[in-house]
Amino acid sequence: MEEIIAFSEIGEFIDMPVRTYSSGMYLRLAFSVAIHTDPKILLIDEVFAVGDEAFQKKCMEEIREFQKRDKTIVFVSHDLNMVRNLCQRSMLLNKGMVVCIGDTEKVVSDYLAVLQGK
Repeated sequence: MEEIIAFSEIGEFIDMPVRTYSSGMYLRLAFSVAIHTDPKILLIDEVFAVGDEAFQKKCMEEIREFQKRDKTIVFVSHDLNMVRNLCQRSMLLNKGMVVCIGDTEKVVSDYLAVLQGK
């Protein structure tokens, strides 16, 4: 519990009702709980959109450690730089349908083509 609170950096607010947390505080706590429970699969949906740069860097370090342990990460994002940075393989969905699965650079290229209507 102490590690979760320390990682989330919301220690002074931990005894307050969660309903009073900002979205950033809530996501910090949720990400901290997720990585400290040693899951086999980690589902991340734009969690890096909140939090300051230092917290984002700390999250990236934890994700890198998670990857080193050969765990599965499903990362859902429109942030192409983050996708390139985190993912070796990617899947592009368009209107709920799979467009392609494969090397991240190829999928990003296909994504940009979809955005341009090609």
